[in-house]
Amino acid sequence: MITDIWFYIAAVPAVFFYGMGKGGVGGILGMLSVPLMAMTVSPIQAAAVLLPLLCIMDLMALIYHRENCNYAELKNMLPYAVVGVVIASYFMGSLPSHIVELIIGGLALTFLGQKFLLGKNQSTSAKRGYALSMISGFSSTLVHAGGPPASMYLLPKKLPKEQLIGTSVVFFALLNFIKLIPYSYLGQLDAENLKTSLVLIPVAFLGVRTGVWLVNIISQELIYKISYSVLFITGCKMLYSGLATIY
Repeated sequence: MITDIWFYIAAVPAVFFYGMGKGGVGGILGMLSVPLMAMTVSPIQAAAVLLPLLCIMDLMALIYHRENCNYAELKNMLPYAVVGVVIASYFMGSLPSHIVELIIGGLALTFLGQKFLLGKNQSTSAKRGYALSMISGFSSTLVHAGGPPASMYLLPKKLPKEQLIGTSVVFFALLNFIKLIPYSYLGQLDAENLKTSLVLIPVAFLGVRTGVWLVNIISQELIYKISYSVLFITGCKMLYSGLATIY
């Protein structure tokens, strides 16, 4: 088990806010979980510690949101996301994380620019949806950052609040359990990382419960505003991080 106190100072808020996002509230700080934890351990170890917690948080979120999933959309997204997981598994440990951040950040800001600056209709073509789903699986595997591409696919659908959250919850639950395969194969789910994940389970539970409580008291309009805001802030953060690494 990791014993460095500075790791837990970073990991506790990271896991809590990721849990809030799993509970249904867009959590920008959840997107910062791996970078925050990586201040004291390697990025791949941070991702490995976080993955079992994501699976546990997914199971808790499924209790509240699985019935609201739009399974037609899930059927469109999941096969291509799995292809993204397979591709990312091949590059895991060799592809620099800042390259992934640049791709995802650029895509997110381009999407928002088309919607709010150019006023273009954001209908999602089949090919575009497949590409976004594949990118979501790819980036989720490498840095647990599959949220922006998935949001770019789901938000233009203008689903009811419950379906937007439910579809996202089921999609990432299935994706995270699939990701256990490459992480196990690469030896990242060892005793040290799993024991560390076990210690952080109460924080994950509290985060999900807080997210579920909040999402039940806020409106559909606010959920969409939060989602677009999270996408914007996340896109800016990832683009900045990627460029900062280069320069």
